Amino acid sequence: MPANPLRIYADFNGLVRGPAQGRVAVVLDTYGSLRDLSNAGVVLRDGLELVAYDESDDVEDLEIHGVVRYDIKRQWWVVESDERGVMYVPAGERVRVDPGFHCVQCGHALAGLDAFQLDQACPHCATPVRIAMAAPAPIPF
Repeated sequence: MPANPLRIYADFNGLVRGPAQGRVAVVLDTYGSLRDLSNAGVVLRDGLELVAYDESDDVEDLEIHGVVRYDIKRQWWVVESDERGVMYVPAGERVRVDPGFHCVQCGHALAGLDAFQLDQACPHCATPVRIAMAAPAPIPF
């Protein structure tokens, strides 16, 4: 895994079994996951290494270090854990500053965007807002 893999929010309330190794995995389907990916300029792809986290309480977070996989059967992206599984780690810095939401393609700030407006496109470059978590393109035969 890279020295400083991207760390994104995920909701750990719905842990599942990953499609590749069958290890514990967290689904990447929330506004927070999409926001963090878009702000980092990252589009999900199979094999991407990253860290998913969720705030557990005031002093610790939950984390999964692993690999992104697309579950074709369930049609969603997950982070499938490495051998460490779900870990409790000291809470990261929790400065409550709204990071905003930026276009994954051009970085344009998408002011006022909320979870109910995700079917829009960037007014600057026309990239769909949800593209960072779009299903992979089918492989032609």
